[in-house]
Amino acid sequence: MKRSASWVLKTVVLSLAILLIALGIATYLVIMGLNNTRIYQEFDRHTELFSLAEEAFNLETAIFEQKAFSLPYTNDSFTILWGTDFHLRRGPFSGRDKIYAMLEKAFDETNPDLTVISGDLLYSFDSLKMLTEFADFMQEHNRVWALSFGNHDGQHTHDKPTLANLLDGYPTALFSQGEDWVAGNSNYPIVLTKDGQVVQAIILLDSQDSRVYEGGVIAPDYLYPSQIAWYRWVEDGLTNIPLYAFMHIPVPEFKLLWESGTALGVQLDRKVNVPLENSGLFEAMHEIGNTVAIFSGHDHLNDFSGTWEGIDLNYGRSASYGSYGSKYHSKGIKSVTLFSDGRPYEVVTYTVDTWGL
Repeated sequence: MKRSASWVLKTVVLSLAILLIALGIATYLVIMGLNNTRIYQEFDRHTELFSLAEEAFNLETAIFEQKAFSLPYTNDSFTILWGTDFHLRRGPFSGRDKIYAMLEKAFDETNPDLTVISGDLLYSFDSLKMLTEFADFMQEHNRVWALSFGNHDGQHTHDKPTLANLLDGYPTALFSQGEDWVAGNSNYPIVLTKDGQVVQAIILLDSQDSRVYEGGVIAPDYLYPSQIAWYRWVEDGLTNIPLYAFMHIPVPEFKLLWESGTALGVQLDRKVNVPLENSGLFEAMHEIGNTVAIFSGHDHLNDFSGTWEGIDLNYGRSASYGSYGSKYHSKGIKSVTLFSDGRPYEVVTYTVDTWGL
């Protein structure tokens, strides 16, 4: 009897070990499958063809066509809850319940006027289902939100236009695929008004996916000439108001900022993962001087900020449970508070450790 009981126990332990190993291998294969799928444009910054709009940017027309949105200040401050790299997916260790718990805590803590997700909201073979779940969550909590696509959002079964069409059915989702002549699927402005006057604008940009550079090196794609022309077009139409740009992949100037030694924060990723070629977006922003700050994500373990040639560069705080992370870098979210009276904006970082989640 004792020998039989011992044999049963060993069999159970061995079976559990095999099951855990199989689960680990399956999880690894899923994540690698999600990671290794890339989308490439058929053109580059030298060969892209587009025709700039003949008419100047008109805000009223853009709002009517749902290519721009407007939100009012209800007092002297406007709070943006800024999340990045949620990587929502199904399966083991996805942590979606933890992300939703973090958002609920953030809603209570900050009561944001707008939530902005700067890319990689999704990380799933069935991204449409994950986006539906997230949009339902935001609608149930009556939270207005906006999204700039990242490199993982439009992969696998459902492309970015398909995802964009879904959001048309959600009143609290401020989303537009933007102008037809512009590369990408999430280039649009949200203007902020005070007493009926436009005082600031949030600009969302689609930072694309991956590109094969010289020598076969695969790295993040850049923003295209049509996007830079669109940015200038919108900036000219809005005249001289402060602009705050949200995009997923950081521009090359983030790397220059870190290498200068003047940034505040940490670089725990292997590198500052930026495009290998500079397509000139930052230069265009710097040219007129209305752009106050750029807010980016993409690198889950980088969180630093600083000023480069008069423009603030800010990394977000990754909240990814479904992709890579580190026990030494808590997952979290940030708030960005703007002020109608011209005071400098304020950024606050919240982590799941601080909140005990």
